[in-house]
Amino acid sequence: MNSSVGTPVQPCWVGRASYGLMWLGILALAASGIGTFALGRAPMSHWILMAHVGASPLFAIGIAGVALSWPAPELRRGPMEAIWYWLLLVAGLVVILSGVLPMTPLFGTHGQEFLYLVHRYSGMAVAVIAVLHAWSRR
Repeated sequence: MNSSVGTPVQPCWVGRASYGLMWLGILALAASGIGTFALGRAPMSHWILMAHVGASPLFAIGIAGVALSWPAPELRRGPMEAIWYWLLLVAGLVVILSGVLPMTPLFGTHGQEFLYLVHRYSGMAVAVIAVLHAWSRR
């Protein structure tokens, strides 16, 4: 609430668009990644893997936009929103880096297996934290 007027504060259109793009990415990535894991078909392969990789820029661009357009402290709804926001950014960075770094020649087999597990569980964390962040914004 904006204390001077008493009405809810609406984020700018860039912030809303970024948040929507991030959510579109999260839904597509969760459906392909967590869905495949939940159905016992992990690791992903073939078309589902291409869909997962193809949807990842939606999340990456969306979360970058959210990071850049988050409202000033006086426009936020409460301290929990800030906590979930920062956890979302950190978990988002971890999931992005753990998805991209195995594509480089910097890690051996064990390093890639470790990054795969980090990617899997940080992706699940992003999904949960995003829901909690959205819940704190209500």
